[in-house]
Amino acid sequence: MSNCGDKTTATKEQNPAIPTKTTAPAVTPNALPSITLEEMKLLYEKCNYIDFIFYNMDFSMSVQDKNNVQRVVTFVDKTQPSGNLTCKAMGRIVYQSSGETLMEADMHFDKYCRHLVFYKDGKKVAANNMTDQGVAYFNQMFSQVKVSPTPQ
Repeated sequence: MSNCGDKTTATKEQNPAIPTKTTAPAVTPNALPSITLEEMKLLYEKCNYIDFIFYNMDFSMSVQDKNNVQRVVTFVDKTQPSGNLTCKAMGRIVYQSSGETLMEADMHFDKYCRHLVFYKDGKKVAANNMTDQGVAYFNQMFSQVKVSPTPQ
């Protein structure tokens, strides 16, 4: 009988650890806040060059026309990714203003994921879904270079 009591005690002792477990997954995209309106405004107004560096692909891309840069910035949706998203980043987007990096984002884009994880000073700071327009843009771009994003 004391064994049952020990198991109950062990279970009760584990309960205080539950809050620790719920705060631990800070690395998952859905644990991050949405990018702020101020940061989006800064990117929209100041960014004049965007580099796309794709991992495991033999191409990269840059956008430097101000209208196209602003269009790409608007591909960031206001909503956050939901669920436990574990898909790998397929590339990095570097938002620049006259050679200075304003912000970077890992691009998670495959059959299951369509979101960006933003970095500032090398640290994850926000996560947002892509808009439908952004998804269409990247699908079109990948079809033109004859690659398709695949689950990793």
